[in-house]
Amino acid sequence: MSTSFDLCERITPAVHDRRETWNFIRDFASHWVTPLEESDGYSESVLSAAEERLGIPLPAAFNEAYALFGCRSDLTRNSEYLLEPTALYLDHDALIFRRENQGAALWGILLADLQYPDPPVYHCSCIVNNVMDEWEPWLARFSLACLDLILWESLSDSTMPTEFRDSNDEDIALIERLYSELPSFQGSHSYTPFGVRWFTGPDLLLCDTGADLRVRTRTREALWSLRETLPGDWLYEL
Repeated sequence: MSTSFDLCERITPAVHDRRETWNFIRDFASHWVTPLEESDGYSESVLSAAEERLGIPLPAAFNEAYALFGCRSDLTRNSEYLLEPTALYLDHDALIFRRENQGAALWGILLADLQYPDPPVYHCSCIVNNVMDEWEPWLARFSLACLDLILWESLSDSTMPTEFRDSNDEDIALIERLYSELPSFQGSHSYTPFGVRWFTGPDLLLCDTGADLRVRTRTREALWSLRETLPGDWLYEL
């Protein structure tokens, strides 16, 4: 892992330029996990085979993402799962590319939007027995959905220190005082669905979902520091 990567500084260019989104993901992987290598992405032939099987063109941003980090399960398949090219499928007028680990939710690109290089992403719940709810807007661009995915999946990396517990109003006031909040954006530049807030501190990434706190640190010492600073009924024993 590298030693210098300012999340707050880097997030702004990342949400305004797709090339910077991929650069952010490269540097996030280097700093928080392990550097991306050429073999961590799917080849053009694999993606072309998926297009042929599905009978649709895959958007440019979709191909760029899968070619960059699609094979890295530690970045993309900890909590929800980025589908492999052979597992992509069409359903309810959409290309399904991500699912919740127990099948309770799906993420997709509407077939009508496949013409765009960086199309919007939609989300739906699966009520029971694979019965799907209506598609709801998730994020305005696929590349931003990838940014959200990479940050979110890092919180469930079993190889690194992570924590979880319910939150309350007192927690949030303390978090806002002690940690730096990642810039948030509205509309087409939003990378945080449903009011999710991200904070960072020394070797620490914290997500406030509005109902709970999810934490990922680069070191066990940083996790100890968090638990001392923000006591409560944390999930794991240290």
